[in-house]
Formats: sequence, structure tokens, C-alpha cells
Amino acid sequence: MTESKSRDAACPAAIDWPVVLAQHDRWLRTVAFARLGERQAIDDVMQEVSYAAVAQKAPLDDPSKVAPWLYQLVVRRSEERRVGKECRSRWSPDH
Repeated sequence: MTESKSRDAACPAAIDWPVVLAQHDRWLRTVAFARLGERQAIDDVMQEVSYAAVAQKAPLDDPSKVAPWLYQLVVRRSEERRVGKECRSRWSPDH
């Protein structure tokens, strides 16, 4: 085996995030909706998730870990949005 082939085997191919996000979009949106309960916030959460996936500082090496990682990211972003909305409504002048 040549050196370049062994180096290629040691370094997995980079994840094609636009393709992966498109493949997982439907069920990730379902998770976001279940957490948020409002459709208009889903696009914002998915945009944040997409940006986080592309801009991550420690890229995933194992493609089998992509779906669980995306799930955790959608849950975290959804919860941050829900809690932020509750805080804003609690401190609004209408209350």
C-alpha cells in the first residue's frame, strides 16, 4: 500500500454537510417542532443547526455519529429558543 493510500484510509472523507442536512431535514424539523410547538421557529432553529454543522471547530470523524450529534444540536437550540422566549415574555411590559 502506498503512503497516500494509507493516509487516505486514516483520514475519513469530509462530511458533505449540505447533503447530510438535506437527508436529515425532515426528522430534525419534527424534533424541533415537538420541542417548540410553533412552526415559525423551526426555520430559525434549522438555520442555526446548519451554521453550527458547517462551522464546527472539531469536525466529526465518524459519519455514524452525525445523526445523534444533529439530534443533540436541534434539541439544545430548541430548548435555548424556548427558554429565551419564556424569559422575554416574563419581562415584557405587558405582564
